[in-house]
Amino acid sequence: MSKGYFEEFPPELILLLSPSLSTISLNALASTCRRFHEILQPELDGRITPELGRELLIWTAESKPHIIAKLLSPPHSIPPSPTSLWSMTALHVAAKARNMDTAKLLLDAGANPAAEYDQDEYQPLHMAAENKDLEMMKLLLDHGAPIDSKFGCDGCSESALHYACSIAHVDMINLLLERGASLECRGHYGPALGFAVHRRNFEVVKLLLSKGADATVSVPLFVLLVGGPPYPHKANLLYIAMGLRHPTSDRHRRFRKQQSTPPRWEGLPLSDGKKKLMALLLAHGASKDTTMATITKHLAALSKEAQYTEEEYLEVIAGMLKEAEDAIPDYK
Repeated sequence: MSKGYFEEFPPELILLLSPSLSTISLNALASTCRRFHEILQPELDGRITPELGRELLIWTAESKPHIIAKLLSPPHSIPPSPTSLWSMTALHVAAKARNMDTAKLLLDAGANPAAEYDQDEYQPLHMAAENKDLEMMKLLLDHGAPIDSKFGCDGCSESALHYACSIAHVDMINLLLERGASLECRGHYGPALGFAVHRRNFEVVKLLLSKGADATVSVPLFVLLVGGPPYPHKANLLYIAMGLRHPTSDRHRRFRKQQSTPPRWEGLPLSDGKKKLMALLLAHGASKDTTMATITKHLAALSKEAQYTEEEYLEVIAGMLKEAEDAIPDYK
C-alpha cells in the first residue's frame, strides 16, 4: 500500500475508527505516516492516564527524550519516580542506556537518584559505574545520588568506589574520591583498599594509599561464608598480598573442577608484582606481626595445603617478608 493512499484517507473516517482501536493499535496507526500522526495524536494524548504514563516513562526512557519531556510536562505531569519501593524507574533505564538527555529531564523533574530496585538494591549510580559512564555519574552526583550506597545481595555488597577499585578504573576512582566517597566504607572485601589488594592492582593500591587509605585494616578473605571454607576467614592486607594458599577442607576439595593434587606452592622467589605490593603495604604500616599471628594460628592447615612441613613453611614465609622488607625504601 503506497504512502499516497494514506495521504488521501479521509480524516473523518480515521477519527471514526480510533475509538474502536486499543491504545497500542492506535499508536501503531499513528506511526504509519505524518498525516495520521497529526490527526490521531490528540486522541492518543487523551488516553494517557497516570498509570499508562508511568509505563510510558519506562518504555521511552532508553531512547526517546522528546516523549519523556512531553510526559513530564502539563497536562500529563507524570511523576518521574514510582510510588512503590524496589521498582525499576525511568532514571534506572536512562542510566543503563547512557541517555544523558533523558536522565537530565528526569532529574530536573524531581526523579529520585537514590531509588532502588531488585534484591541487589541497584541505584542509578551503580548502573553508571558498571557502564564506566563518568558523565552520567557526575550528573547523578550533582543531583544528590548517595555516593557510598551499596548494591548486592550478599550482606555487605559493594559501592561504586569498590566497583571502580575492582576493575582498576583510575578515572572513576579519582572522580568518586573528589566527590567525597569514603575510603573506609566497607563492602564484601572490606574498604576500597581491600578490593584493590584482592585484585592485586599495584597502581590502584598506591593511589588509595596516597589518598589516606588505612593499610592496617583486616578484611574478609571471601565474599560469602554461608557453608563456607575453613578458617581463616579474614586477615590483614599483607597476608592477602602474599598470595598464601588457603587451607581447603576435604568437603570443598570434592567440588574442585580438577580432582588432582595441586602442585607444591612456591612462595620464593617473590615475583616482582608481589614484592612491590607487599613492600608498599609494609611502607604504609601494614603489620608483619599481625600477618604472622594469622599464619601461626593456622600453621598446620596452611603448611599442609602448601605441601610443606611447618618448619619449611615458616622458612618460606620469613624469606618472603625479608625480600619485601628489603624493598621498602623504594616505596616510602
